Amino acid sequence: MEGGPALADTVLGVFERRRLSDALIALHRAGFGPHTRVLDSARGDLAGQLRRSALQNAIDPASLEAGLAIVVVSAPGRAALVADTLLGQGARSVQALTRRPIPRSATAPGDRPDIAPEVGSPQTEARS
Repeated sequence: MEGGPALADTVLGVFERRRLSDALIALHRAGFGPHTRVLDSARGDLAGQLRRSALQNAIDPASLEAGLAIVVVSAPGRAALVADTLLGQGARSVQALTRRPIPRSATAPGDRPDIAPEVGSPQTEARS
């Protein structure tokens, strides 16, 4: 498996269409059904589907042969379990990805600082 599942929050599995049904059944049984999406060239342009899913840099659609589908599962904190499930169902390849933005500080000129809300209890506000 490419990528590290420890910090990953999205898992991609490449499947032959004939194995897709079994993989989806296994994901639903494991509770990941609502977090699963299938990208399939039979449904339209695979490059467009990857772009709309913000995964255009994860897999080169030109490298996929006909008859393959990509299963995308959003699984923060459970990527290793999803990857094992996909591999157990015959995925050709599995990738664990992170989509979390890299935190940055507001140190460059013109950058806005992060905004932190002030939180007070109703009792404190009532005394004011």
